[in-house]
Parts: sequence; C-alpha cells; structure tokens
Amino acid sequence: MKKLNNQQGFSIVEASLIILVIALLAASGWFVYNRQQNSKTVAPTPTSSSTESPVATGVATSPNISTVADLDRASAALDQTDPTASNSSDTSLLNNQLSAF
Repeated sequence: MKKLNNQQGFSIVEASLIILVIALLAASGWFVYNRQQNSKTVAPTPTSSSTESPVATGVATSPNISTVADLDRASAALDQTDPTASNSSDTSLLNNQLSAF
C-alpha cells in the first residue's frame, strides 16, 4: 500500500464546519437556557383551593389607566364591546378615574 506523505491535518473547510457545528450547538443551548430563565421570572399562577370559586373565563379586567389617553382608549373599548348595553359599574369606574384628572 502506498503511503501518502502530504497529509497535514484538517483542511480549512473541515475546520470551519466543526466551528459552525459548535456555534450552532452553543446558540441553541443559549436559547433554551434563556427561555427557561425567562419562564422562571414569570409569576406562578396561584393554585385554587376547593373553597374558592373557579376563575371566570372571557371576563374583561379593569384597564390600567394612568393618562387621559388611556382613559379615552378604555372608554372606546367599552363602547365597541357592546354599544347597546349600559354597564353602570364600568361607566362609574371610568367616571371616577376621569374625575381624578
């Protein structure tokens, strides 16, 4: 068998492919690590006991209003939800917050 004396190790293409694979593994590991860390920072959902009533779904919560523009958007959202219904509790909340300005 003939012995080749001109072999000098990895070619530049092979070395760059190895670096690329290592970089892809590192990037995917970093992505998964950050995703896990971000999910830990979200507040855990409270567990309900048997004495508590179940959480209603589809119920709108009170908007966080800090400016007049927020109040206008909240009022417009209430008007768009059901224009025929007059929900006095929502209207009174908005009027109370409007009087604070």
